[in-house]
Amino acid sequence: MRVRVVTAFLISFALLATNAYAATPTPKASAKSSAKPVASKSATTEQATASSSKKPSKKPVKKKVKKTATPIPSPSPVWPPVKFTSNKGIYAKIPTSKELLGLVSAKAGLRELVKKCESFACGAVIVAAEYRCEWWEIKSTVYGPDPSDANKKIALGKLRTLYGSLSPKTYANIILISEEPLAGPTTTDPATGQVVLGSPRTGVIVGGISAICHKSGTNEKIPANIYTRIN
Repeated sequence: MRVRVVTAFLISFALLATNAYAATPTPKASAKSSAKPVASKSATTEQATASSSKKPSKKPVKKKVKKTATPIPSPSPVWPPVKFTSNKGIYAKIPTSKELLGLVSAKAGLRELVKKCESFACGAVIVAAEYRCEWWEIKSTVYGPDPSDANKKIALGKLRTLYGSLSPKTYANIILISEEPLAGPTTTDPATGQVVLGSPRTGVIVGGISAICHKSGTNEKIPANIYTRIN
């Protein structure tokens, strides 16, 4: 199996974009119509010395009708990607918080995924390649504070995120969703019977992200997030 790997060592959050093809808009068409005024005839009688004439009448001029122009699609994404980590035609980037916000706002499907990140540790990566990738494998690690030293981080688990095929020079925004909770377990107050939310787990993050472009297929279920805790 031939693969290409590119590794990004930043930590952040965020997310599928397709190639946009530029098209020449259809020229606006207009229909012109005009009518010449009809001249009136004068009428005379043998008895009358004065002549009378009818006022010339004009046919209404038709208004110009403009057809709606074909919408202009968005321009194609910049290639090669700017500010991406690259390796043999593979590109990857950890989006900033601002970029993540823009991506989530633009795509309803991503908003649904990000909701899970309110409860579980998540990360994100933007990937692309110069050639077709049959599927993508994103490997990452979930880190948390060391119980014996709050200034240190320890690995809590390993995450494999699987993503589908991608055409050449096409960007994909992939959310990495682990099963590592961002809060402690809930408890029940014995006095009141009410459920008490667990305390927040600060410092739990997703990092050590690497993107792998596979040129041959797989029997694994795609898309998927496969999380394995480290005991």
